[in-house]
Amino acid sequence: QVKLDCKHKGVLPKILTQVKQIYERFDTESVVEADDARLKYFSEKVFPTIKDSVQNGVMIFISSYFEFVRLRSFLKSQSASCCLFGEYIQRNDISHARGQFFRGEKKIMLYTERAHFYYRYKIRGVKNLIIYSLPERKEFYPEIVNFLEESESMSCRVLFSPLDHFRVERIVGSSAAKRMLDSDKGVFVFA
Repeated sequence: QVKLDCKHKGVLPKILTQVKQIYERFDTESVVEADDARLKYFSEKVFPTIKDSVQNGVMIFISSYFEFVRLRSFLKSQSASCCLFGEYIQRNDISHARGQFFRGEKKIMLYTERAHFYYRYKIRGVKNLIIYSLPERKEFYPEIVNFLEESESMSCRVLFSPLDHFRVERIVGSSAAKRMLDSDKGVFVFA
């Protein structure tokens, strides 16, 4: 047997914005229940803070289209003010969605990894970033976090589970990921 053991340094030094990145771990029993556990954690712990806040400019980054559809349905059921920027958006709807978000007409923007891959637009007006699921491509993480506009109230929250081990490792580095996944704590902060 041969095992390839890669040590990742992480991409956190590429982040230009001085923002606290708060990683919140939620536990799940199995791969089958992982999506339900993620949505449950979001709806119980993260969404109430968004709903009660008066601040606009909340971007929710999602890595897969299936999670995008699921989260879109949840936000519609909560009557949340949101605009969508996914990979299937029409070209003429892109500037409309970006404008609504920047002007504060829509409080939340759902943004997918594939939309970022294909379009690479700079999204203006991002004050709070929630990474619902970490990107597959590690180089997208600093690009997304750098969307944040400098302000006193800016924040970045990242949701992850032990099943996201490889994604976490590529982003924060091998040694930090091991500490995060083995620790009894559930919240980790990188500045």
